[in-house]
Order: sequence, then C-alpha cells, then structure tokens
Amino acid sequence: MNDAIAPGAFVLCADDYGLSAPVSRAILDLAKKGRISALSCMCASPLWPEHGRWLPEVDGKVDIGLHLTLVDEAPLTAMPRLAPEGRLPSIGRLIAKSYTGTLALDEIAAEMDAQLEAFTRVMGRAPDHIDGHLHAHVLPGIRDIVLAKARALAPRPWLRNVHDGLGAISRRGIAVAKAGFISTLGRGFAAAAGDLRDRLNTGFSGVYGFAQEPADYAALFPHFLTQRGPRHVILCHPGEADDPLAAWDRQRAVEYDFLAGPRLGEFLAAQGLQIARFAAA
Repeated sequence: MNDAIAPGAFVLCADDYGLSAPVSRAILDLAKKGRISALSCMCASPLWPEHGRWLPEVDGKVDIGLHLTLVDEAPLTAMPRLAPEGRLPSIGRLIAKSYTGTLALDEIAAEMDAQLEAFTRVMGRAPDHIDGHLHAHVLPGIRDIVLAKARALAPRPWLRNVHDGLGAISRRGIAVAKAGFISTLGRGFAAAAGDLRDRLNTGFSGVYGFAQEPADYAALFPHFLTQRGPRHVILCHPGEADDPLAAWDRQRAVEYDFLAGPRLGEFLAAQGLQIARFAAA
C-alpha cells in the first residue's frame, strides 16, 4: 500500500449499470454495502427499464447518473448517418469522426435527449451526474452537446472530467500511455465547461490495461489514489463472474471481489480515506 496517500474523501463510480444482469447486480450490491458512492446507467440498454426499477433502495445513498452511450451498442433513436445499421460505431471510429468534424451532431443531440428521457422516465428525476461510455462525452462536438444539455437540467448534474495532470498519471505508474491519451482527449471538455467548472471533478483515475489474464486489482487500487485531486473520481467496472454479455467479464469479477471484500475496507481505514458522494468529496 502507498504510505504517501493523505487522508480524505474520493468518489468511487461504477460504470455500465444496465449492460447486463450480472453487471447490474454487482453494482447494486456494492451500492448497498457502501463500497461505491456513484453509479452510471446505460439507459440505451434494453435492460434499463427493468434494472432501473432496482435502484430506488439505493437512491439517496449513492449518486445515480447517465452513462451516455454513443459507442458499440444499439441507439434508442434512428441514426442513419452515425449508426446506419442500427449499431453505434467503435470508439476509434467515433474519435476519428469527431476530430475530422464529420459527426452527425443533430443525431447525437437527439439520442442524448432520448437517453436522458429514458433515465427520467424510470427514476422520476434528472441524473445526479453525466459521463460517457468509453469517455465519448468529452470528444469535440459531442462535448458541446453534453455541456449545453447539462446547463438545461435542474439541478445541474456533476460532470466527469477525465483530464488529469500528466505528472499525476506518471506518478501512479499504471497504464500511463492509455491514461495520458484519455486525459488528452478530455482537455477540451474541461476548458469548455465555463460556468459548469464547479460541477467537474478535478482528479481522475482508475484506468488500467486489460489483458487476457485478470490483473491484480487489489495491488492496482492504491495507485489510483496517488496524486488525488479535489473531488477525485475513480472509475470501476465491477461485475459477477461468468457473464457472457459483458466485455472483460473476468476482470469485472476481480474488481467486484476486491470492492465487495474486506481488503478495501481495511485499506481505507488504514489510510484514513472514505468513499463519498460528489457533494461531499
């Protein structure tokens, strides 16, 4: 464990709620146990209406937000230019279209409206926070839509800032190239936030490299808290074992085992750390 970690609070957010039943069950269990403080919902998923109805028992205990999905999955709306065959593009294609100015932004705006409406229909309120599947919310063009829609919501949601200092990323020493690339993608989002800057986290970690064999997540986790920023967000992707629908299901199970087990609590107590909701971090 890292002896240099200072006492304090941080947000631990589980992504991909609604992706599959094993993923949603794992996230819900962690929320009940107080082992996460936020969760992000894939409201374009056909499972969302059912899985969203599982959340009232943890609503008010954790922040529940929209995981804007513009990659790989089926959209809620017709998107003849971005998803002509009913399937959203890969993150690589989306990044390329974003940086070449060839995104169908009207389609993306309509799809985000549909996902926000799907969230509100089930939860009866606006999301506590907004982020993006594979961080697509920070891309040029898309980020302007996200920020504009966040300004129109009441209360204004927290927004995930994936930009972090390269010095902090380097000191963590975990998937430095990958984390640095994501941070670079997010620089424009943080710069464009303007009057929403007080709704952004100012530290971000949890990125690591997936491999064929699961990584030792218990060994990685302390590094995510190195160079922690104010309202620091750590993302995680827990899930139950043997989920055929979820990518990297074996690694998801490793994350879930650590987050649900005694070692996380022991580590937090030893370091004087606490998992907190956005407003308290």
